[in-house]
Amino acid sequence: MTAALARLRHPTTWSTPVRAWALSRLVVLAAAAAASLTFGEPRLGVDRLVPRWLAALGGWDTSWYLDIAQHGYDHYTDLAGAVYTNLPFFPLVPVVMKAGIALHVNPFVFALVVNNLAFLGALVGLRRLTAERFGERRADVVTWGTALFPPTVYASMAYTEAVTLALAVAAGYLAHRGRIGWAACVASAATLARPPGVLVAVLVALIAFDRGGPTAARARRAAVALVPAALTLGAYLAWMQLTRGAWNLPFVAQEAWKRGPLVVGVITYLPVEVGDSIRALARGDFYHWWVPVWRQSIGVAVYAWLLVRLYRMEGWRSPWVLYTAATFALPLASGSLTSMTRFGLLAYPLAWAGATWLEEGGRRRMRLWAGIGVVLLAVLTFEMLWYSP
Repeated sequence: MTAALARLRHPTTWSTPVRAWALSRLVVLAAAAAASLTFGEPRLGVDRLVPRWLAALGGWDTSWYLDIAQHGYDHYTDLAGAVYTNLPFFPLVPVVMKAGIALHVNPFVFALVVNNLAFLGALVGLRRLTAERFGERRADVVTWGTALFPPTVYASMAYTEAVTLALAVAAGYLAHRGRIGWAACVASAATLARPPGVLVAVLVALIAFDRGGPTAARARRAAVALVPAALTLGAYLAWMQLTRGAWNLPFVAQEAWKRGPLVVGVITYLPVEVGDSIRALARGDFYHWWVPVWRQSIGVAVYAWLLVRLYRMEGWRSPWVLYTAATFALPLASGSLTSMTRFGLLAYPLAWAGATWLEEGGRRRMRLWAGIGVVLLAVLTFEMLWYSP
């Protein structure tokens, strides 16, 4: 433990992440202020608690999280899945906002600060993990590459992305260091962020299984690593059963957003979503063809390319590769491409593959990527006024 604390206090652990975080978040904050003050609120409006100059970071699902924090989950559940409700949203971010309310702080601002600090923590943990696996030089490339990766704009919202990423990185690092029990406990918190958060516990179990020994012992170790997450998620669903009458309401309610049961949703929703987008493209309806499929397809294509590179680095048996593949397979199995670029932030091992590509191009490619990253961070921030992340 003393050695771990010494590593954490070492200047190299913090200096690069802090600089990368500060620059990238300054870009997002400046763009958000400029967009909000120039164009006003996002298309569907914002909660009254969102300051006007931060409106670009306070729209869309943030309103649902604030609603839960202030009023609790909906009691009327008969139309869950048929109409929009706050039931699909898991409780971690509302709990953070509730803490802000208890401290007499604006819950939106409080959650925004917590999420931005969580993203800093994710960068620190990712740099430490990368340094131990690949060396200090690549760790710096990974840190800067991740901080300037355009979809990380969503880590500066009052959303689940930053907190879930921080928990995923922390759990992965602890498991890598052999602290399986602690890693499993950290991973259990991620299950309360959103449904794919359970995959953080799967990563811990995969690393536990991969640590060697007789097959039976490895299987037991992996199974035990899943227990805290199973208990935590089970407790939340049991609470939903007791208070709202059905344990599966969070999943059923997602159908209002055109996300169906796993695998079934691929048949029932994905063809409709793709078809609607193609028809909108044919009639020149930019809004309806750009957001649902085409924008997300660009992100998914980039992630798929990075996953192939990661597979070539690690091999298909690598826990990191299996976990990364699962982070895409699970949400896609619901039959929706919507928000896949945002969901892909959970697949942080892709940063290792991205870093090797940057290193192959030398300093010129790295500088070009930094410039593109800064521009796209600002563009995506402005885009959130009109399009859901």
